[in-house]
Amino acid sequence: MRIERDFLEKEEVELIHEATLEILSKVGVEFQHKGAIEVFTKHGAKVEGNKVYIDKKLFETALSSIPQSFILRGRTSDKDIEIGLGKTVIGTASGPVFIREGDSRRFTTSKDFKNFTKLCESSKTIEVMNGNMTEPQDIDIEKRNGFRLATSLKYSTKPLMGFTIGKADAQDSIGILQSFVGSKEKNLIMGIISVISPLTYDFGMLDSMFEYIEEDQPLMFACCSLPGATSPVTIAGTLAVNNAEVLAGIILSQLIKPGFPVIYGNTTPSCDLRYVTPAIGGVETALITTATATLGKYYGIPSRSGGSLTDSKLPDMQAGIESTLTILSPIMSGISFILQSCGILESFNVLCYEKFLIDEQNIEMVKRFCLGFDIDKDLLGREVIENVGPGGHFLQEIHTMMHFKNEHYIPYLSSRESYDMWLNNSSRTITSNAAEEIKKRLEEFKAPEITKEQRKLLSQYL
Repeated sequence: MRIERDFLEKEEVELIHEATLEILSKVGVEFQHKGAIEVFTKHGAKVEGNKVYIDKKLFETALSSIPQSFILRGRTSDKDIEIGLGKTVIGTASGPVFIREGDSRRFTTSKDFKNFTKLCESSKTIEVMNGNMTEPQDIDIEKRNGFRLATSLKYSTKPLMGFTIGKADAQDSIGILQSFVGSKEKNLIMGIISVISPLTYDFGMLDSMFEYIEEDQPLMFACCSLPGATSPVTIAGTLAVNNAEVLAGIILSQLIKPGFPVIYGNTTPSCDLRYVTPAIGGVETALITTATATLGKYYGIPSRSGGSLTDSKLPDMQAGIESTLTILSPIMSGISFILQSCGILESFNVLCYEKFLIDEQNIEMVKRFCLGFDIDKDLLGREVIENVGPGGHFLQEIHTMMHFKNEHYIPYLSSRESYDMWLNNSSRTITSNAAEEIKKRLEEFKAPEITKEQRKLLSQYL
């Protein structure tokens, strides 16, 4: 038995697809970049000023060249990750300005960025690092990106995501990594191109896009609209607009370089119209995620969503409910890449130390759930059932020893002991257990070895 599945019916996917074609051909998408307009014009698209209209023929031609998967390179070959073809890859948080640690909420610092880089490198759950994991406020904004990239390279060997605010940021991200590894090979670093909903790509993002494509470094295209504000209030209408705007950027990438590796992303949350704010822990966020996975498969493109999302201010019961819902939906529906996977609080604004580890355990539990279970003659245990018989127990049976680790997930932060044992163990909670484990992991962390030349390169940014 397997839990993973698609949740949109074929007819529903076709309706979204037809609505998307209509939006692209009749409403159009704005590209605020001369180079992008020239590419579309060269390929016969209808253009009015900065607005581009994409017809069905151009749509189908461009999408036909997209690879269904690609390898994102780690600093060492054993950390290379394949994105696409059914595997769900877990990435870090992206962009929080604040940190929560215990009862303290404060601005994030360079020390926090180093700590979370170490936690990500030592994590069995996180597979891709992000240069934009936090925004350390004690580093000048002009020097911040260099510091974050250098810190990521100093303490992590995992694949890395770079910056895409403008061409200079893109060049720095790619250039630092190429210098560090001494190579200009493909797929060393991945960028994110974000759409301004509805249906707009700004100059800075497009300038970055051209740079990443020129250097053969993959891109993730993603939208983040607010239903009822920057997209239709209905989920179906929002999906149609989101699909059109994300695919428009992906189409441009394929017109520039056919076969260029991309990810189809959607991080649109629910929107609480009482405040006109994102409700990232909302049920609708999870529904949009499941649809994103199905649409990615429909077009044959690796997909991306968020995960472990919550609007709660604390790692409390609300955070647990919302984070479980928003991490279960992408894994269960087969999303290729999850960003914002561990530690998020307060609608993306806060990265929490304790919740980082709690989310790690939650992801492991969700993955175990989605694996389901197998049924065969050995697993049915007919022989051991007969041997034990009525009134016996299975604790000492070889069958139990052989299968208990694979059949039953054992959490390392949760409390399962008796009440008296729990009292004798200082009444520890999942949060206090996480805090203790964080301290242990940071104390035991050993930085990966780097060469003298690599150390010299990084020192100018640290």
